[in-house]
Amino acid sequence: MLKRIIIVSVALVLPLLLILPARAVDPAVIGERSELVVGVKADYRPFGFRDKEGELAGLEVDIAAELARMLGVTLRLVAVTSSDRLQKLAAGDVDILIATLGDTMDRRRLVRMIEPGYYGGGASVLLPGDSSIRVWDDLKGRELCGVQGALWNRLAATRLLAEIRAFGSVRDAELALRDKNCAGWIYDEAAIRDRLADADWADYRMLAPEFISPWAIAVARDGPLASFLDETVAMWLRTGWLSRLEEKWQLQPSTYLQQAELRWRQKDETGAWRCQLDDNARWPLECRDLDLIPAQELAGIGTAIVGLRDRFGVDLTPFYDPFSRSAFLKAMVTTLLLAIAAVIGSLAVGIAGGAMLRSHAWLLRFPAQMLTTFFRMTPPLLQLYLVFFGIGGLLAARGMTLDAIWVAIIVLSLYAGASNAIAIAEAAAAIPVDAPQRPRRIATLAFPAVMGSCINIVKATAMASAIAVGELVHASTSIIADYGNVGVMMNILLACYVALVIAVVFAFSLFEKKVLER
Repeated sequence: MLKRIIIVSVALVLPLLLILPARAVDPAVIGERSELVVGVKADYRPFGFRDKEGELAGLEVDIAAELARMLGVTLRLVAVTSSDRLQKLAAGDVDILIATLGDTMDRRRLVRMIEPGYYGGGASVLLPGDSSIRVWDDLKGRELCGVQGALWNRLAATRLLAEIRAFGSVRDAELALRDKNCAGWIYDEAAIRDRLADADWADYRMLAPEFISPWAIAVARDGPLASFLDETVAMWLRTGWLSRLEEKWQLQPSTYLQQAELRWRQKDETGAWRCQLDDNARWPLECRDLDLIPAQELAGIGTAIVGLRDRFGVDLTPFYDPFSRSAFLKAMVTTLLLAIAAVIGSLAVGIAGGAMLRSHAWLLRFPAQMLTTFFRMTPPLLQLYLVFFGIGGLLAARGMTLDAIWVAIIVLSLYAGASNAIAIAEAAAAIPVDAPQRPRRIATLAFPAVMGSCINIVKATAMASAIAVGELVHASTSIIADYGNVGVMMNILLACYVALVIAVVFAFSLFEKKVLER
């Protein structure tokens, strides 16, 4: 039976690993449908945010509107986040990304980054005013909040040896910082400066920016649209249009933008622009931003796996990228420990709760009835949020913090334990008090329901990613945010959970055979 489950699982997963790469969009196609679809941020003031009427606005929205005007089509905006922007581009949900996307060598392997960049900035860390962190070197070994898909998470982890807890949204990262669940929040300097201009963040400060990187428009593949955008951004730099946008949105002058405008305004002795596209639609080397954050150094099997990705679109990131591989392996261990702890905790809660439900003492029975009803009737994800952000926020005001993994273990144990308690109590009610081998008979009768509950809670460990516990879903989502390889990572994730569930089924079956049927 176990062999059959494994064979079926492999048969389901392998065909889904072949994900076709995204296709380039031609301006003619955009013209035919009379619409340009652009992905922009909705949580990054003043580049992309929702105004008082709920409409998307910001510097990058203005860029998108100007492109639509130049193409003579209508504009449709799609809100994206750092964690889903690349996959939306790869899936064809948007034609263009203008979403504070830092230009790096790794990202150039995935999508066509438009040259030159339209803006640029670095990383900073938002810190409480009384923090002992004064310089970047002080971050070594510290735990920082981040946002999944942000460029700076990898840099902070690899170069500064900081521990990164990446949340799925800016809002959750901010809440975690306010609740003192991390020493600081690492993110783009422009976003942090915007926060510090708000009175709500008056008690916070920021580190001087580091890791300056250009921001680029992105399209899925090379083609006429990419060439049009290359020329357009260069024209904007020459005319100062981007600087005027910067002034409109009251941004501090960007060093990158100032230097880029000087470079792209240079002319040769004949009066022609120094930076012009050649016959292959490429800029001269002296005009390109090649001093980018470097790609991972690859050798041996890593080179072969990258070749597989480039040729067939099968991006097995955890097997060639050392950073992603380390994070994924660590996540596997975390998921395993979380699953074991949740199963053991739910069994302990179930046994204790079952005894209380069968108690003749009202003071024991009534609280057990109320608690089992509450934990069974409310979604575990809501419970995680209530405890981590709700109770955690109240405790933070008194100088105490909650550890995310312990919150996940306790909540999941109580959630599954409530179902186990009901199953055990009902089994106990069906077995006479004076029956021989009563405990074993109760366990045998409750066994199917308890096993099902424990299998479900093992799968539910994925919800711990919502509070930035570094388990498999969290690690996979972070990799997808960096590389856009949704299909491959989701099926690797599926294979891991299938293996985990098979292990749980095997352990329970062994217990049934060795203990209950003895």
